[in-house]
Amino acid sequence: MKSKVIIALRMAGIAGQSKLAGIFRYLYERYGETAPWDVELVRTNFELTHDYVAAALARSPGGFIASIPGTEDALAPLAATSIPAVVADMGLGAFAHRAANLAVICNSAERIGRAAADYLRGQGVARGYAFLHAPGRPEWSGARFSAYRDALAEHGLWCHEIDAPEEAARLPRGTAIFAANDDTAFKLLAALKERRRKVPADFAVLGVDNDTLICENSRPRLSSIQPDFESEGFMAAQALDAMMRSPSPCEVQTLFADVKTIVRRESTADVSHAGRLVQKAVAFIEANATRGIGVADVVAHLGCSRRLADLRFRQLQGRSMLEAITERRLAAVRERLRSGSETLETVSETCGFGNSNYLKNLFKKRYSMTMSAFRKAARNPSGATILP
Repeated sequence: MKSKVIIALRMAGIAGQSKLAGIFRYLYERYGETAPWDVELVRTNFELTHDYVAAALARSPGGFIASIPGTEDALAPLAATSIPAVVADMGLGAFAHRAANLAVICNSAERIGRAAADYLRGQGVARGYAFLHAPGRPEWSGARFSAYRDALAEHGLWCHEIDAPEEAARLPRGTAIFAANDDTAFKLLAALKERRRKVPADFAVLGVDNDTLICENSRPRLSSIQPDFESEGFMAAQALDAMMRSPSPCEVQTLFADVKTIVRRESTADVSHAGRLVQKAVAFIEANATRGIGVADVVAHLGCSRRLADLRFRQLQGRSMLEAITERRLAAVRERLRSGSETLETVSETCGFGNSNYLKNLFKKRYSMTMSAFRKAARNPSGATILP
């Protein structure tokens, strides 16, 4: 006999549709044409009410998957039971007190923030970086900001933090802005347009979710990070199935999904030959800085005059090519100090600094601490604040 399973997904956008595809993919791969679930689908927050949940519980469902943000209060009756449940990409509400038979599925804020930093930095044309929070600074927005900020800091880059789209117009031109999600990015584009700021000529804008209804109809069209929603659906079904089949209550678990892709549209497109030239320079520096290259090597790779390369790089990056090479090497030094036990001389050589004494002096001047002190602090989580 099939078990009644209620699946509540917001089906208006790509997220819910992809999660549902992932759920059905799991069922097909696990059971073929004979899946033991009798699925009841709830598509909107207007359907998923307190009364609906109470009525559904009276029918003794075998499990519940919920992924409609804003319906946490409606799910309180379910949270008070021991019925296996999966909560995906929404607040826990009363589920925060559940001690068993609960799986929490999230897209990884860490991976999303780092993907945004890597993408915008890799464009090579940003002179500064900023993050625009979702209204009210929800916890997931703060987590994405922290990951974005930290990933930029590893390369010696600083990030503005703003709460309102209107604040973006006061940022320096050339700033790449990562918005907490597509809804927030859409409002940002409107605010910049109202203040006669051009995207991407003045600012680059990147969102999250790849909601095609928003991204394809914004002007300019919005570049966006697409989390792996289908994998979230697959993991949700797999976790629920395991709980439903278990003869005893299962421990609460939290699972994270990765980033699927970044869909590039006009809001982050480079618009000039100079932009493409600097992108090429940045990519070369990223790949080769620790090999001991100099500015002359970058120029040779670009195939243009040093004067032109210096000029365009400073215009679009706000720093020299030598400074960019040094920052990349220092980022590699910090990573090796955190994770390895090599001698300081070996770290210096491996990271492209031919003179270890020069590196030691530069490191202390830049971070107000010696390399040895940094390594010791990095291995002592309970100690002082660790540099990025």
